[in-house]
Amino acid sequence: MEYLINLIVVAYIVSLIYLAKVELLKTYVKILLVQGLIIFFVALAELKEVDILHLMFVLVETLVFKAIFVPLFMQRVIKRSKQTKNSGMYIKPYISVILATVMVAISFALVESIHDEHLEIKYFTAAISSIMIGLYVGINHRDIITHLISYMIIENGIFLIALALGGEMPILVNSAILLDIFSTILIMGMFFNKIKNYFNSTDETELTKLKD
Repeated sequence: MEYLINLIVVAYIVSLIYLAKVELLKTYVKILLVQGLIIFFVALAELKEVDILHLMFVLVETLVFKAIFVPLFMQRVIKRSKQTKNSGMYIKPYISVILATVMVAISFALVESIHDEHLEIKYFTAAISSIMIGLYVGINHRDIITHLISYMIIENGIFLIALALGGEMPILVNSAILLDIFSTILIMGMFFNKIKNYFNSTDETELTKLKD
């Protein structure tokens, strides 16, 4: 089982590196789906000692929300935008892959330097990598849809941090994470739809045209 979990976490990190070079919007949806399923299986494997209420809440949050609702929501947003690719990157894709790989290496080095026996190195490495690469993807793209995707990647990293710190997630912490994700999707979804009423592009440079 431990070998399988390690393999799954490696697959998650590979998806992060691949994310750095993605240009097709539908590929973002697939990555969110894969990451949601990975987080679900990791939570199912690791959260065995918590009570049934907390376990069910976490599993619903990972499977229903992260692996189903979020990808479907993003697919709908992309369909309404009538775009197939993002608006472009500031840094070329192959350089982004190299930078993402470096970020993973830095994350692993940081975790190794902590030397805490209670810390799950594999989860913490994946979590820090997810946050760093999520921030990088948001900064490196001009597209508003990609910015929303990058936020979802950061949220996945936050969830993995909870697993890295012991595997037990109190119901209030889960509620806060779920509320944060849900409210952000609604706000950015409405913001996106409002922009589409005025512009034919989701490029962030269009925001300069907004007036009171």
